[in-house]
Amino acid sequence: MRTTSFQTTIENQFDYICKRAIEDERKDYLKYLSRISKQEVSFSNAGEHLVNQFSTIDYYDIDMHMFSLYGSSIGLKNDLLSEALKNLSNKKRNIILLYYFVDMNDTEISKLLNLSRSTIYRHRTSGLTIIKEFMKEHAE
Repeated sequence: MRTTSFQTTIENQFDYICKRAIEDERKDYLKYLSRISKQEVSFSNAGEHLVNQFSTIDYYDIDMHMFSLYGSSIGLKNDLLSEALKNLSNKKRNIILLYYFVDMNDTEISKLLNLSRSTIYRHRTSGLTIIKEFMKEHAE
């Protein structure tokens, strides 16, 4: 069966449209790759700050100073802060740990320790003063 010239024309037009669509997609993809390559930076050209964002450091319990507090443990990585907390009395240390590491407010701490809120505030502020003085003395 022979194809007519009309049918051949239709086939040629369809062939042209398909090839044109593929060529346009190829051009769009190459433009997309060009845009991306302008934004990319190799690690050798990236600054130290940017490269450090992709790294992580594992911390283990043996790397931390642990404080027991009402059945739970609080770990501190900072050696100087840990030493400063160890120099406080148990009551002041517990109040500071509850306030800053357990996120309890003075009222909640006062209910837990059966003390007045003003006493909790006084112990917390005096403990912070002692910590600041200790850290100033032992800072390197």
